[in-house]
Amino acid sequence: MKRLMVWEPALAANDKHTLISSVAESLAWQGVVPFGEQDALVEALVAREDLGNTLIATNTAIPHATCPAVTEGAFVYVKLAEPLLDWSEGAAVDRFVFTVVPEQPSADDGEAVKRFFTSLADDAVLNVFSTGSQESVTQIFQ
Repeated sequence: MKRLMVWEPALAANDKHTLISSVAESLAWQGVVPFGEQDALVEALVAREDLGNTLIATNTAIPHATCPAVTEGAFVYVKLAEPLLDWSEGAAVDRFVFTVVPEQPSADDGEAVKRFFTSLADDAVLNVFSTGSQESVTQIFQ
């Protein structure tokens, strides 16, 4: 399962849709979703977000989706320089761990997703994802 980290990117992602679209485009460049099919991934992520809040800390969200256009699973950690104010009402969210998998993920991808989400139950791990330095996040994310 691919793991990508984007720390304070130069992109001007000042709203939820722009960030989701940027992540989908990055995943196309990484071969996770074919070029021209990023919109399907954007729709899947937006649809999941519309179901309910994915905040795991006051500044950290874990947007996730399955999508038939996705060819392999991926985690994408994004730390923005400026928080998004439209991610969740009343929250300033600047850290995200996107998880995308095919509709039928491989056994390895399924196990990686299970291990990752189980690790979030550990307060120390969650604290690093929500407040840690780039170095400390890299150590536990990779």
